[in-house]
Amino acid sequence: MATETLPSIRSASQILAATKAISDETRIRILHILSFGAFSVNEVVEILGMGQSRISRHLKILTEAGLVGSRREGSLVYSFLPDEEGFGFRFPLELTKLLLSYKEELPSREKDQKMVHQILEAREKKSKSFFDGVAESWEKLQEETLHPKLYRSWILQELPLCENIVDLGCGPGGLIPFLLNKAKHVTGIDNSSRMIENASIHFAKNPSVSLIQTPMEHLPLTSKSCDAVVASMVMHHISHPPTVLEEIARVLKPGGVLCIVDLEKHNAEYMRDNFADLWLGFEPELFESWLSNAGFKVESIGEIQTESSFKILTIKATKE
Repeated sequence: MATETLPSIRSASQILAATKAISDETRIRILHILSFGAFSVNEVVEILGMGQSRISRHLKILTEAGLVGSRREGSLVYSFLPDEEGFGFRFPLELTKLLLSYKEELPSREKDQKMVHQILEAREKKSKSFFDGVAESWEKLQEETLHPKLYRSWILQELPLCENIVDLGCGPGGLIPFLLNKAKHVTGIDNSSRMIENASIHFAKNPSVSLIQTPMEHLPLTSKSCDAVVASMVMHHISHPPTVLEEIARVLKPGGVLCIVDLEKHNAEYMRDNFADLWLGFEPELFESWLSNAGFKVESIGEIQTESSFKILTIKATKE
């Protein structure tokens, strides 16, 4: 006779907490909103048009039920939907997936989705405006904070000799001449039209270089067409890095290499104003989770010390 395994008291209480948490329309709307990425309390308040104390209470209930995660970015706290990597008790995750599978029928879906896109567009506009404004002086600005020489040698060491490399967030093209020593063709991609214009001054007549101005969440590249991608100091400017990592996985060939260079987690909030940073660096574990979910195998994670208070995070991953 087969025996039935009874759920633990803790599991039972978590099931009750999760099902109770989604019994409220506003909390269902919040889960739908967070399916587009991480948002601060103030952004959720703006999307829903409700008071901050009310939204904070709903977020607390969702977080305690295991349906929502949170991370601090200096003085701001961002809420997000947990992913599968490292997720302990799976019921809240599966419950959220079930709810979102009925996205078209969710309450206030169109209204909330419109507001979400307005928030994301405002983020993108702020970043694009900043980089358009500093395109001519970007190399000098970088040198004043973190000189590219500190991490350029690591990138070139980890990249294979190959046919083509994508330089994601290429800026005015400072890394491209070095990448041409590793690949027959380099594609530079940036969201800023001014950055691409400045890069074109140097590379427009070079048949080994292509330059594209586009949001990085939607790369105009054929699937499985690239040997390697470099994302150098770009992820902390992107609204939803997991979406970009999924795009990178799409365009990379199986076994293709991704080299990420970014800032480790810090609390220097002035970087938001001085460099239009959206995220104050990243913990290595967060990137590991995102990469695993996007279909990458992490080959190495390292750290480069600087003369400033910042530490540089280096990650090499391959598409599985």
